[in-house]
Amino acid sequence: MPRPRKADKPPLRTPQLNTRLAAEEYLKLETVCRMEGKTKTEILRKALLQYLDGYEQRAEDQARDRLAEAVEAMQAGHKKDTERLAKMIARVMMDIGTVQQVFYDRASKEDRAKLWETAKVKAAERLRFKRKDGDPEATEIMKHALGG
Repeated sequence: MPRPRKADKPPLRTPQLNTRLAAEEYLKLETVCRMEGKTKTEILRKALLQYLDGYEQRAEDQARDRLAEAVEAMQAGHKKDTERLAKMIARVMMDIGTVQQVFYDRASKEDRAKLWETAKVKAAERLRFKRKDGDPEATEIMKHALGG
């Protein structure tokens, strides 16, 4: 019997998973392996990782859908909900600002300029790829604020 490991320690070896397939599914797997020139383990690992990535994406999409529903409901004349959402967003932004200030304060004076420059570059990249002419006025304001 293997010795139990501590909960906060990763396993020394990679855990092994076992599963069963119907004969027809197993034959399909073998066919794919031959066609791809890969082992069953490689194919199954890739399939599992794709499933897990998709699972995370579906969870994000569901959260986004719930937010969209809430915003649509607010647009239908729910002023109280709109104000509540605005207050929540303001609190989150203040929390983000506080976290950023703590990291900035804890950085060495030599690293601060580099951190600020990196943040400006990342913000400009995000603006370039996310805005795509969606709001020209906001784009101009951000360009001016970022010094570009």
